[in-house]
Amino acid sequence: MMMLIILEHSATAAREGIMEFTCRTAYDQKALTAASRALRKTIRTQHSVAVRHRTWSVIALAALSFWLSWGTAWQMVLSCVVIFGLLIVNWKGDAIDAYFAKRWGYPDTDSTDAAFYTDHFQVDAAAAESKRQYDRILALAETGEYLILVMGKNHALAMEKATLEGGSLPDFRRFLEERSGQSIQNIGG
Repeated sequence: MMMLIILEHSATAAREGIMEFTCRTAYDQKALTAASRALRKTIRTQHSVAVRHRTWSVIALAALSFWLSWGTAWQMVLSCVVIFGLLIVNWKGDAIDAYFAKRWGYPDTDSTDAAFYTDHFQVDAAAAESKRQYDRILALAETGEYLILVMGKNHALAMEKATLEGGSLPDFRRFLEERSGQSIQNIGG
């Protein structure tokens, strides 16, 4: 029933000529990892750099502890576990964030349909419908497969480029930049 309402709403808006773009996103591990990466590389940059510096300091201390405890097996193993764990977190931190976002996220938000109008955009999921103004976008980011709208310190919306309808990708980029007043940052990935 919800999908029928969304389709009727989209059809009505398209007839009236007010809808610009639509996009469907499946929020799987890949999309959530891209959103986490966008958050880390845009509005959480200072915090992320500080955390990474502290992590490397702890790795250095664990390596020193490993060297100083040479010959004591349990201390050497503990130092190796700490070093290995911190290296994994540094390397796969965005994927770990995505895992917990999926696990602790709202139910029935596995996929969304987004419609971008001239004065607002609307994101529909099975669990909820959200209507937002473009000035609420704090940052825009782009990866190889997604355009990401950063909405808050812990909230980003990934838009799958392959499902974009209503215009070309360059037109959609320009549209988002004009409406939000933000420039798109290419964050790789």
